[in-house]
Amino acid sequence: MAMDMGEVTRTLLRGRLAGELHVSGLDEPVPVRHGTDCAGRPMVLVRDGDDLLAALARAGDPAVLLTVVDEPPADDAPSLGRATVAGRLRPVPAAALALAAVEFADANPDPDLLDVGRGLGLHRIEVDAVRLRTSQADHLVPLDDYIAADPDPLHAVEADVLADLADHHAAEMEGYLHATLVAAGVACAQPPRAVRLDRYGFTVHIGGTAPYVRLHFPGPVRDEQELARLLHPVLFHCAVHGAG
Repeated sequence: MAMDMGEVTRTLLRGRLAGELHVSGLDEPVPVRHGTDCAGRPMVLVRDGDDLLAALARAGDPAVLLTVVDEPPADDAPSLGRATVAGRLRPVPAAALALAAVEFADANPDPDLLDVGRGLGLHRIEVDAVRLRTSQADHLVPLDDYIAADPDPLHAVEADVLADLADHHAAEMEGYLHATLVAAGVACAQPPRAVRLDRYGFTVHIGGTAPYVRLHFPGPVRDEQELARLLHPVLFHCAVHGAG
């Protein structure tokens, strides 16, 4: 199993990747710091006096498009794609600022959130449409699926975990991956290597004409601690255990 489109878009738009905001009336997209609330509505930080705030004031109730492109943890790792959300960008009401800042911080703990309400404001996109462009197609993501989905809890630590496995447990991981893939009838053109990680399992690079294969966990993991418990027998006892 892999993340569905709702999960992928919620993960990409969560706030840990760079975002660009396209605003009606502006010729060029604006880099923004963004996070999401519990319903997946993106929020952007807007400082008093900057060009974005002036453009928003001129536009009144502007149509915007927030774009976030995946950053794979390695050059040979497949991309999750590009997520976009379209809608109207409106200031978060003063009475809701405190809660909005907490939700933003949970997605993207930007230190400038301490200045919200004091020269720094939060604007929220009222979402009209969500799209996900992958290497295969451009998908319109149903809004109900997007709102109901949870971001991948491992996305923020994916690169660090993969780097640690490669640096400190390369032999154990190669043996585990190879044995598990052979047992599943998958031939490897080269030593297998985990190049992506999410709550459902690893994406493994095996070479050949179809270079990637999914290696699934018994069930989705909740966090990094559960992942560590799942992999402990593999990394420290040389046992082939924990994926299928």
